[in-house]
Amino acid sequence: MGPRRMTEIITSKTANAVGIRLPVLVRHVDQARIDAYAQATGDLNPIHIDPDYAKTGPFGRTIAHGLMTLAFVAEILNGWSCGAFDESGEIDIAFVGPVFAGDVVEVSGVVEEIVKRDGADCVRIALLVTAGERRILAGHAMQPISGPGN
Repeated sequence: MGPRRMTEIITSKTANAVGIRLPVLVRHVDQARIDAYAQATGDLNPIHIDPDYAKTGPFGRTIAHGLMTLAFVAEILNGWSCGAFDESGEIDIAFVGPVFAGDVVEVSGVVEEIVKRDGADCVRIALLVTAGERRILAGHAMQPISGPGN
């Protein structure tokens, strides 16, 4: 199924939502973006911002902050849910690969199922986060699509 917004799922509240793909968010991650994120967050670890230092580390080059990648996930989930994710969404993730300066990160997801949680209908979304052929992040998001008893 092609990309659809959460509002379309809310109106149907059926198993037809399973398989719906979220739109794809594409972000180019260059060293300038990594440096700006480091300055904004105060996370000045040299593995992120010092190419000479990073050459001696486990990846041989600078890597982006994991939380920057997670911010891309929040961006796609909030866009898809019209801002509801910040208010009521949940996320369970693991960082499984680094993002390097020069990578193009693609973030999307697929609705796996509709479940009841605390009396509310929720969609469970398998997150798809890659840089080229490399998987960067693995996990799921849970987003209520109705209140308890609805």
